[in-house]
Amino acid sequence: MKKRNMLWMLPVADLALITAIFMGGFWLRHSLLADLMGSDFRLSVYHYFLTGLVLGSVQITFMAVFGVYRREFGLGMIEEIAGIIRGALMAVLFTLAMTFITRQLLFSRFVLFFTFPASALLLSFWHSQFRKLTNRTGKPSRVLILGTSDQARQLGGFMENRAQLRYIVVDYIDSNTPPEEISEILREQNVHELVVADHSIPTGKLSSVILTCEKLGIHYKIAADIFAMVSLTARVSHMGGTTLIESVPAPLSGGGLVLKRTIDLTLACTFILILSPVFLLTSLAIVLDSGFPVFFRQTRLGRGNIPFRIVKFRSMRRGAHGEKTAMSDLNESKGALFKIRNDPRITPVGRIIRRWSMDELPQLFNVLSGDMSLVGPRPPLPEEVEEYSRRDFKRLHTTPGVTGVWQISGRSNLGFDEMVKLDLYYVDNWSIWMDLAILMLTPSVVLSGSGAY
Repeated sequence: MKKRNMLWMLPVADLALITAIFMGGFWLRHSLLADLMGSDFRLSVYHYFLTGLVLGSVQITFMAVFGVYRREFGLGMIEEIAGIIRGALMAVLFTLAMTFITRQLLFSRFVLFFTFPASALLLSFWHSQFRKLTNRTGKPSRVLILGTSDQARQLGGFMENRAQLRYIVVDYIDSNTPPEEISEILREQNVHELVVADHSIPTGKLSSVILTCEKLGIHYKIAADIFAMVSLTARVSHMGGTTLIESVPAPLSGGGLVLKRTIDLTLACTFILILSPVFLLTSLAIVLDSGFPVFFRQTRLGRGNIPFRIVKFRSMRRGAHGEKTAMSDLNESKGALFKIRNDPRITPVGRIIRRWSMDELPQLFNVLSGDMSLVGPRPPLPEEVEEYSRRDFKRLHTTPGVTGVWQISGRSNLGFDEMVKLDLYYVDNWSIWMDLAILMLTPSVVLSGSGAY
């Protein structure tokens, strides 16, 4: 069964789940918490059930508007969960607005505010499991990629290994291949989708290829060359039937910066208080294992290329950073990154705290100082920035983060080019909903240990 035929299950199951969560809030309010909060039975169980259905319908409508039920997302679950959180919050705000207008709220406010976070969490989990199920059972889409460059093969690798849907790249063909031969390959290989990944194809030939796809009923995608630009965020617009690409202000500016900073301060203080026992135990383990110092400080570059001192729990032996040049032959990463899977400089305790990303926790103090944010691009080393191309510098338009798209998408398993693309996508498409989705996904990624070395 194809995934697109199963998508109808999502809103139906979402409605049932939201209604069940609403009824769970009713049970908590009128059973477990009745003695504490007092009785409130203005509505019967039946009326609560109907109210849950209405609230669920409103939430699903908002989620549909925010694109939750799309077939595929560029950043996978990050964008999907961002839409779920936004839809859940808007449903609550809509209900409160209607209450203000009608001056009536017959059901408990506790039930309403319980439903918002509970539905966001449970719907996110359900959607992730649904995507995994359909990815395993759905029929893969056979893809032909027009282009043989490194960028084309990188795109094909992403589609086969990291995309939400299942893809099989049947072949990469040279852009000089005649349109007639391309048409023949599309038929013979039973291709479902054509991806044009070569930007040098003449317009006339590209038009011919597109017409061939339309005649054969084959879906096509064209990789835009926008990534090579170094301007601010761009969007597609139309004027007199002509498609234009215009620059717009970056989303993370003005009020967005104030909101992001407020959330950073609030959550960083909360996390530090909650995790204070972990800080103490980790510090003690480091001292017993390899002595002082407990913390490792290193110069990184932040927003606007301004240097700052990042703070981490020390996970390597003292003086390890000075050994980096001598170990350059062991580097397993490409580009400006330096990563060794079994780095001999890591201490026994360091290996454990890296496995669970506990070495990153002191960066919460960098968040308090304003040098870092909870979510953002990975903070680069000065020597990494020396190797940046012009487009790579765009990563420094945003405050670096403790976590980010790069961590959710594979951490050390990502190459430099992949990391840059993900970070630039974040810079250009930032929203508070995306930040919340990344924060929600981070614990599961950390617990999985994927890419942690």
